[in-house]
Amino acid sequence: MENTLASARVMQPVRSDAADEQSWLEAARAGEPWALEQFYRSYVAPIHALCARMLGRTHDTEDAVQATFIQAFRALQKFRGDSTIRTWVYRIAVNQCVTMLRKRREAGPVPEELASTDDSAVVVMRESVWAALGQIPADQRALLVLRYWEQMDCDEIASVLSISISAVKMRLHRARLEFRKRYEGDLS
Repeated sequence: MENTLASARVMQPVRSDAADEQSWLEAARAGEPWALEQFYRSYVAPIHALCARMLGRTHDTEDAVQATFIQAFRALQKFRGDSTIRTWVYRIAVNQCVTMLRKRREAGPVPEELASTDDSAVVVMRESVWAALGQIPADQRALLVLRYWEQMDCDEIASVLSISISAVKMRLHRARLEFRKRYEGDLS
């Protein structure tokens, strides 16, 4: 368990203040290489963690991260600023992951970072959680990952998924119920 928490801490985003972000954001929108690199460095760790939690497979995670940044770099000039750049990038990443999950339509293996522990009871629990996540629809999985692993509140999730706050609450409730049904069925 501690190894998983330690690896999650490593994957935390490099935070910069809003003024600093605004300065490189404008340069990145203009295509300045140094600013695009700053954009990438600022968001690669949290986007990688998000994709890993949603997809579970190293190869798929790498593909989703790469596709996210390619799409973000191509669309950066069109970024209107209606949301934060963080929300915008997360939306792109979630969409990439949901698309991959829908294409795959199968539960992924236990992610490598979840399988690394000596406690067999913890491994069984983690495998059960991962199996249950793999059995629920991709959009429900996205909600649970954003809420419980990314620790986003309903407002942030609504922005990322471009839905209303009430829709987030309703869908999150349904996702929890579906997850619980799959998780408890897996433990039986």
